[in-house]
Amino acid sequence: MDIRIKTLKKRKFVNPILICGIPGSGYVGKLAVDHLLNEYEATTICEIQSDLFPPQISTNNGIIKNMSNTIYHIETKKPKNDILILTGDTQPITERGNYIVTEKILEYAQNLGIKKIFTLAAYITGEFVKEPRVFGAATKKKHVKTLKKYGINIMNQGMITGMNGILIGTAKIRDIEGYSLLGETSGYMIDPNSARAVLESLNKILKMEINLEKLTDKINESNELMNQVEGMKSKTEGIEYSNRDNSSQYIN
Repeated sequence: MDIRIKTLKKRKFVNPILICGIPGSGYVGKLAVDHLLNEYEATTICEIQSDLFPPQISTNNGIIKNMSNTIYHIETKKPKNDILILTGDTQPITERGNYIVTEKILEYAQNLGIKKIFTLAAYITGEFVKEPRVFGAATKKKHVKTLKKYGINIMNQGMITGMNGILIGTAKIRDIEGYSLLGETSGYMIDPNSARAVLESLNKILKMEINLEKLTDKINESNELMNQVEGMKSKTEGIEYSNRDNSSQYIN
């Protein structure tokens, strides 16, 4: 096993907060943090590569890129906190790999001064919704109260799977204040509408003044596709998906 963290920019941060969005179901967290990276000036802090990632590479205009996760710093209007973003191409391919990579990343993050993290991900219900709710979980009871304060539905039961779950679990072990914001989604398609809902909740908590207008086109395209899929479902017999209580399901 080999995990390589290459620091590309050294600097000191002021009360830094880490926002995590690793690819998973609906790409909810990934879309959300990618929007932040596009909205704000971003600087690459480090790149994480490992043989625990899938055995593949990507290409862009003929240029090869290895699978990696990356931590960025974004310039926001929050003078009291520097904001760091963790995202990447992939999650580790094994359960053990998720734990190992996450442990290394949070060790590195704490060395940067991180004491608070947010993980953004998907809350899978199996049905299409046009106004997705946001569910939340936190590392301590007092932090759950913070989520309630901002009108976020509490995830009373269920599991948070994959690296997005292990990040918040490892944060608890390391005594890092942690929150998970989960956007309601069917789990069948990329869901920018759910990503926007998650960012709206994050905006309430961190008061980042995030401009969400650029997500509108993606949401319109997603809604059009969703209507087409629902039309096809109505013409066929099958399972009825209707599980919208706050006791289910999985995120990834």
